[in-house]
Amino acid sequence: MSERQRFNLHLPGLLKVLAEHLYSSKRVGVRELIQNSHDSCVRRRIEGDEPDYEPRIDLSIDPDQRTLTVSDNGYGLTADEITTYLATIGRGYTRELRERLSLDDAAAATELIGQFGLGFLSAFLLASEVTLLTRSAQGGPCYGWHSGGDEYYQMQPAWREEIGTTVELRLKPAASFLLQERSLIETVRQYADFLPIPIHVQEEQLPVNLMAPPWEADHPDRAIKDYISRAFRTESLWVMPLRDWKVDLGHDTLTVPLNGFLFVPPGSVASVREFGDLNVYIRRMFICERERDLLPPWARFVRGVVDSPLLQPTASRESIHQDDNFELVRQAMEEQLGEGLRELAREEVSTWKRIVRGHADLIISWAVSDNEFFDRVEDIVTFRTSRGPLSLREYLDLSGGTLYYVTRELGSLQEQVLAEGRDVPAIDASWSLITPFLEKYASRHPDVALVQLDGEAEQLLRPVSEEKFAALLDFYRRREVKARVASFKPAEAPALVLYPQGAELAREAQESRQAGDLPGPLAGLVQEYIDQKFSGGTDLRGTLYLNASCPLVRQLAEKPPAAETLSAVLTLLHQVARLFAGRMLSAADAVEAFGETTQAIQGLLRA
Repeated sequence: MSERQRFNLHLPGLLKVLAEHLYSSKRVGVRELIQNSHDSCVRRRIEGDEPDYEPRIDLSIDPDQRTLTVSDNGYGLTADEITTYLATIGRGYTRELRERLSLDDAAAATELIGQFGLGFLSAFLLASEVTLLTRSAQGGPCYGWHSGGDEYYQMQPAWREEIGTTVELRLKPAASFLLQERSLIETVRQYADFLPIPIHVQEEQLPVNLMAPPWEADHPDRAIKDYISRAFRTESLWVMPLRDWKVDLGHDTLTVPLNGFLFVPPGSVASVREFGDLNVYIRRMFICERERDLLPPWARFVRGVVDSPLLQPTASRESIHQDDNFELVRQAMEEQLGEGLRELAREEVSTWKRIVRGHADLIISWAVSDNEFFDRVEDIVTFRTSRGPLSLREYLDLSGGTLYYVTRELGSLQEQVLAEGRDVPAIDASWSLITPFLEKYASRHPDVALVQLDGEAEQLLRPVSEEKFAALLDFYRRREVKARVASFKPAEAPALVLYPQGAELAREAQESRQAGDLPGPLAGLVQEYIDQKFSGGTDLRGTLYLNASCPLVRQLAEKPPAAETLSAVLTLLHQVARLFAGRMLSAADAVEAFGETTQAIQGLLRA
């Protein structure tokens, strides 16, 4: 047997949960009360027959009484409406009015903000007691309503001379910051700056809100730039106003309503100072800032403001639902931004170059996956090199057609020395997407060669006959040092130690295996890999290359000094080359290198 039952509600507990846990910030309570006043004013303009009606919202504070008062000259409420809407959680007149207007006056319907019938609950987020006075435009008496946040409220005849509503909140200690005029004004501007109804604080003659977004100003270009400077505390390289956009649905198209703007700040650094965020408004009411999912992942150099009635706020109205409408708005913005940037690249080349060079890391990440965009930036984007930032075209003019790069930070001078020996700088490709960009560039330009200095630096070495240097090589072989002779630039460098590609990763894996940090089967696979690729681990020690172009090396081979002196000099060459490489040395290895260097110098002093 089953029996249909009705839920029981414990109203005080529900009010507490909704008021104190629905919203993350107490400032939201001010926004919700302003929103209610705004919609009441819109209702009076729509439903009232008053051609000279001028809406107004007033906020005032009384620090001695600890009260915040929000007053409007909107439509007001009748006794039945107080019971039906104000005292019924989850039901609001605004939503029902919007549903009626959507059939007859869609433009007027979009002016209304409220949706859920929960906004008045936010008053209890701020206040221990709430008192409301309201007189309806329908006529009849004024009513007073009072609640302390429990399951009961009081309603009785009261007095308010003008049509409209006054809400008085006796603030909790945690909301005391609203008793400071400056804090209250900042809160109003944060949430309601764009609302078209004037909002006055402490009876000031001028409203504290702008009453219009900058894109609706008489001179929108100037107003938007001023707003960016004030609200985002930055300048802009480029600004693109948003407009309604047709999205292809496959079987049909849909026009996505969009207002606002996107802009590119002066500079960014990938993973350190990325942007790609938006301030989101819905029907001119601020919802959230730093929304990062409405812009495509490649647009991490873009910021902006968007207002679209298609976006749906969460119940707390502090974020937006990622539903189908969200995806439509995101698609419309991505297509519009892509078209705007392509037009900029064609029409304003100098501005385009400033954007690409100011956001090089983020632009590179987009270009790697977008061939059309790659064509536009390949010779503009700059890369960090040992001689400062250079574009690839500028670099190739220096190198004669070869791109020399390192995948490690340019902290070690060895790769720079090898490149500079060819009179070219080394490109810093330590960020993961630089190498794919360079590879893509080389694949699209068959005349361009690509050389990785750390791992393929042997390409910069010219083989020579080792017969004349046999005694030097024999010295190193007796000490189990893998040594070769080659000719390379600069001639001032007597020796270098080069390691095979992937050696550092293999060394770390080997150390983890020896320390017992890897499980048995994985440890076995690691050792098998090292044995196959790095000659059982001996290659991990690197190869010492003596420079046949260096006068010192040739002198040691042709006219060697006494045995003890020769041993000390060759030891010094090896250890200095190890230290100079700056790679593959543990702390113990470095101590060993310094120890042998010291002993060699002492041997020379004895000689």
